[in-house]
Amino acid sequence: MAVSWVGIPYTGEKFCREFAKSYLAEKGIPMPIVDSPDDATGWARVEAPAENDVVVFRRAGKPNHVGVCISAKDFIHVQENSKSCVERLSSPLWSRRIEGFYRYVGS
Repeated sequence: MAVSWVGIPYTGEKFCREFAKSYLAEKGIPMPIVDSPDDATGWARVEAPAENDVVVFRRAGKPNHVGVCISAKDFIHVQENSKSCVERLSSPLWSRRIEGFYRYVGS
């Protein structure tokens, strides 16, 4: 359950990816640590988010932040100088930065 993952402090560069990888691993879903979503073998871009999909966000014009969808409306993530938290995909801060949603389809 996502609640047990709330409050984990950010611990370093690209930790959002390590956080997402660990979260999904607990659910038996392997997630590679890659710089581009196109490099993630076994993952496919999807139009509508669902639980356990990875959401990729643009920062400074590049896809460089990730979270994990815990529903079709919410995601969990961690960012610099913060602790992990649940936020809405529709929030003004995040909705305009969404690069895409990705679902594990197997290798």
